Amino acid sequence: MRPYQLVGVHWLVGLYENGLNGILGDEMGLGKTVQSIAMLAHLNQQGVNGPFMVVGPLSTVHNWHNEFKKWAPGFESIIYHGSKETRKEILGSYFCGKAEKHFPVMITSYEIVIRDVKELKKIHWKFAIIDEGHRLKNMNCRLIRELKSICGAGCNRLLLTGTPLQNNLIELWSLLNFLLPNIDLDSFQAWFDFDFSREDNDERVFKGEMQAGVVSKLHQILRPFLLRRLKADVELEVPKKYEFILFAWMTEWQSEMYAELLKRQIADSAGKPQRLQNILMQLRKCCNHPYLFEWPVDAAGNEAVDDILVEASGKMQLLDRILTELIRKQGDHRVFIFSQMTRMLDILQDYLEWRKYSYCRLDGTVSAEDRMQSMKTFQESEEGTDVFLLSTRAGGLDVNLTRADTVIIFDSDWNPHMDLQAQDRCHRIGQKKTVMVYRLATAATVEEKVLQAAKQKLKLEQLVVSKGKFKDIGEKTDKDAKLVENELKDLLAFDPSKSALGKGKVITDEELLEVLDRSPENLERLNAKKGKGFMLAEKAQSAFDAAAAHSASSVSELLVKG
Repeated sequence: MRPYQLVGVHWLVGLYENGLNGILGDEMGLGKTVQSIAMLAHLNQQGVNGPFMVVGPLSTVHNWHNEFKKWAPGFESIIYHGSKETRKEILGSYFCGKAEKHFPVMITSYEIVIRDVKELKKIHWKFAIIDEGHRLKNMNCRLIRELKSICGAGCNRLLLTGTPLQNNLIELWSLLNFLLPNIDLDSFQAWFDFDFSREDNDERVFKGEMQAGVVSKLHQILRPFLLRRLKADVELEVPKKYEFILFAWMTEWQSEMYAELLKRQIADSAGKPQRLQNILMQLRKCCNHPYLFEWPVDAAGNEAVDDILVEASGKMQLLDRILTELIRKQGDHRVFIFSQMTRMLDILQDYLEWRKYSYCRLDGTVSAEDRMQSMKTFQESEEGTDVFLLSTRAGGLDVNLTRADTVIIFDSDWNPHMDLQAQDRCHRIGQKKTVMVYRLATAATVEEKVLQAAKQKLKLEQLVVSKGKFKDIGEKTDKDAKLVENELKDLLAFDPSKSALGKGKVITDEELLEVLDRSPENLERLNAKKGKGFMLAEKAQSAFDAAAAHSASSVSELLVKG
């Protein structure tokens, strides 16, 4: 284990010895899993026999089991999953109806916890680890209610999350409430003199209206319970990550479709939020590819896969240029491509087959066995697989593939932490190469507003969490569902026909080659050229700042003619 991981283990043991719950909030890729396993193994050696429970997304369950076998082979763990009969047998054999003994670590999923809450809460758990703990951000969700009932007074609780704050302050309160169950929301709000139900809370914090009060008090509360370290602070062996935002112009087909969508659907919406959400999704589909609406067919009635597949979309043209240089010409790079839309992954898959690039694919429909096999093929194949296609949400968890050194985000998520998790699938311990992230967006469209919304969320986390110095010890909106009507109308305000962005500088082929060159000397030159047609962001958050500057000025970072 690395020195900072040992510090993390000591911190976790200290929490247990003092009867405290906590959040291990290290940045993704710094080894929260191994630190947690080491802590449980230490407790077990000290005579704390459990029972212990690890709860996480289904996709992480097998990884946890493998990590226990790797790091603590003498410490038994068991996956609690399968049929009702199988689960009943596991409970009877290992956990119920017997005198005090050494228990295996139970590893299970959120869904099983909800399904078997009556049986699980009969067990007197000693320690519960909740992986991807930010899933408890909704204090009224069923998962958090059932976990509270399972974790009794004698059960220590640890949340693991690389993103302690994803969207707003009320979500942070939800996490704290799980750690401090005896403090209710009314008491919490009274102590802060702050109504957490107000929709403009985040904006007021940004403006500084409450910074001296709410933020400083949040820091005071969080400090004993949260340990957060960043790669830049502790893991010098991880190469740098650079991120560029690349803007593509819409093709003529896309521009006409976008204008028609605006004209027709806004006229029909009558200000209904649900209708506006649908408009927004249609516009985002248009920005990705016209084939998401209607795929042309050939004379035989088959979907056509030819030059038009690339020519129809500005972002596809840009992607084609990037892959041609990285794979065909340079030849020593492996690429992740992330999209939120399964149908867009279909289009990308057809494109890769047409261009004869080798690829793997992972989305929410892939079974656990096929998922593991695809990752093994990509990571270990001697021939090398050119591209791994992943859905942002399904592929952003439990995928550790340092064979890739390039990440292309075809369309950005409303929640910026989903994209950051995606990037960190390859930018983590074990990576030997500089990681380049290329975030594609369509200029003068709602996609720019998506980047601005992401920037605001990251700034909130920077203010509330990162500036609380929680590293000192060791040195949608979820999708569209929560968007209010005014936000939606603002997102639809971009009209490409009235945009003045054409006055900005368009990146040349020579400049694009510079962006794809990851030599240290070139990256230094690019940094010095900031503001002359493109902007380099060494930290992911800076990329969102760049997007905001793009829409606020005539400078267009990496504007690529479609």
